[in-house]
Amino acid sequence: MTAHHQLSILLIEDNPGDADLCESYLHEAFGPRIEVVQLGRLSQAEAMLEQRPFDIVLLDLGLPDSSGIDSLISLRFSVPSVPIIVLTGNRDSRIGICAIREHAQDFCAKQDLSPGMLYQSIRHAMERHRLQEQYLRVLETNPDGMIVLDRQDCLLFANQAACHLLDISLPQDIGHRLSLDIMRADGTELALPAERYVEIRTAHLDWNRSPATLIACHDITARKEAEQKLVQMVQVDQLTGLSSRSYFFDYLQRLLPHADREGGTIAILFIDLDRFKHVNDTLGHVVGDELLRLAGERLRANCRRSDFVARMGGDEFAIALPDVKGPDDGAHMAEKLIKAFRQPIDIGASSVSIGLSIGIATYPHCGTDAQGLYAAADTAMYQAKTQGQNHYQFFSEKLQHEVEVRLHREQMVRRAVAEDRLWLAFQPQVCARTGKTMSFEALLRWPKGWGTPLSPSEFVPVLEDTGLIEQVGFQVLMQAAVFAKELERVTGAAYRMAVNVSMRQLYGSGLYEQVAQVLAATNLAPDRLELELTESATMVDLETTVKTLTSLRQLGITIAIDDFGTGYSSLNYLRRLPVDALKIDRSFVTEIGNNRETEAILHSLLSLARALRLKVIAEGVENARQEKFLRKAGCDLLQGYRICRPAPTGTILDWLEQQKDSSEEHS
Repeated sequence: MTAHHQLSILLIEDNPGDADLCESYLHEAFGPRIEVVQLGRLSQAEAMLEQRPFDIVLLDLGLPDSSGIDSLISLRFSVPSVPIIVLTGNRDSRIGICAIREHAQDFCAKQDLSPGMLYQSIRHAMERHRLQEQYLRVLETNPDGMIVLDRQDCLLFANQAACHLLDISLPQDIGHRLSLDIMRADGTELALPAERYVEIRTAHLDWNRSPATLIACHDITARKEAEQKLVQMVQVDQLTGLSSRSYFFDYLQRLLPHADREGGTIAILFIDLDRFKHVNDTLGHVVGDELLRLAGERLRANCRRSDFVARMGGDEFAIALPDVKGPDDGAHMAEKLIKAFRQPIDIGASSVSIGLSIGIATYPHCGTDAQGLYAAADTAMYQAKTQGQNHYQFFSEKLQHEVEVRLHREQMVRRAVAEDRLWLAFQPQVCARTGKTMSFEALLRWPKGWGTPLSPSEFVPVLEDTGLIEQVGFQVLMQAAVFAKELERVTGAAYRMAVNVSMRQLYGSGLYEQVAQVLAATNLAPDRLELELTESATMVDLETTVKTLTSLRQLGITIAIDDFGTGYSSLNYLRRLPVDALKIDRSFVTEIGNNRETEAILHSLLSLARALRLKVIAEGVENARQEKFLRKAGCDLLQGYRICRPAPTGTILDWLEQQKDSSEEHS
């Protein structure tokens, strides 16, 4: 109430004497800054309040057309925004408490009225009302659902968000208990009808001088939907709609204790689609994807409802058969599936024929956990694949031994990486015309005299399967670049350093960043780093390969295709790839002098490379005859035992010094 504001008061009192006395007290308390309007009936007051606003209402509960708390309730419903002070004819506190609960700001006994009492009561009532209005505006405009319940869990207040979330109707539900028991859901998530979810928070407060509970309902429906979609993405293969690889292992691991309790048998079928790669390469990825989807449907259609079918990745599937009587049930299912896939699959205008190679493992005979069973079935599948199309194979003791060897090898590789035992050898690449050393290839090697000796063809696949290849690949890039800088410092010559990149690195997300980091950390000139990728790896996803290699070449490095001639390359394929060099596979070089057809192929490959302006490197050069042929045919660089065996850094530095001395002697 400001100094210049005239206070307007509506006095609703049917007793003229009481009304005049009260008005006299009001003028004495507030002086000329007050306007008092007297009315004797509730209906008159409600009509007046519709016509003009008042700052406060003084309400007598004993009126001719209304009496008791009903008068207050009616007036509050008509003008909820005006503070009300109740006037009572006696000092019964129960009436006053009841009035406060019905949102009166104060109550006064008429026999206790005085100018000072009215002044304090009105001033406090208006301030409380102002604060309550602010508080209610905060609650009403809050995007979270906000409700207030009394000690009997009856509704005192609800904002619009709460009405929407909890299906509350105002004012009908005020004073009634809610059907949802959310008082005891503090800190938890609550499922609501229509697939909505809220997170509940509660706080205790005073509401009109009575204890109450404020409950905030935060709508987390969008978050729950996102979580459910994430779970579905993890559990469901997005292409086929079958269960995913990770969910298959979760399911299988939960299935094993059930088999233990019931003394039952579980059969695992690991399935590979025969000839899928041929279809994918000849008809394209779109047809390949559709083939995978339809193959998944056919597998599902030929299984029992209790069988668990999953896509494990690529063209590999797995089926868990719970509660089978014995291994024969696994064989019967394998035969049924093979028979089902003898019928071609129609994809648009094409009719595609594929077969199945199936490996079978049973629990508890072939493994004690999900991973062990999967490894057994996987091994059996590869054994079946060696027999040709449409075969199945059970896991055997011999295959068990092979699994143990593979697991031991994996343990050894993990340990070698953890202890940083793997090391780099370097092999020179020399100019075929002059014999001058131009570059080196970095080759990862197993530690000498440490455990079972393993060749790169044995331990590199393990690095890829375990996901360690990205970590090791980065270390190889860094060490190779460091040695390239060391060579430059010691010899004064700038040699190119070639580093092999695996398929997993190529299709991973961090290769570009790793190369950029290595170049920045070592200050190696980008054109001194060459990445070698196998022909087969680049063809898995040509679009991704082109995108990745293009971004890498923008850094300034060069790209070479390793093992060229062993894959399924074509002229169109080579034209699309942003590469700088082709590396002739050693299998071609080995046959020089012994196979005229191979020599003709080499001439064709070199002609193709020249037409595409690509550098050609021949690896595996072991004798003078091979060297002479390749030089005469126009090969650019030679690499192999004829030049120098792969060797550690110290030996390479000595070799370069010897080459330098030899060159000076002949000059």
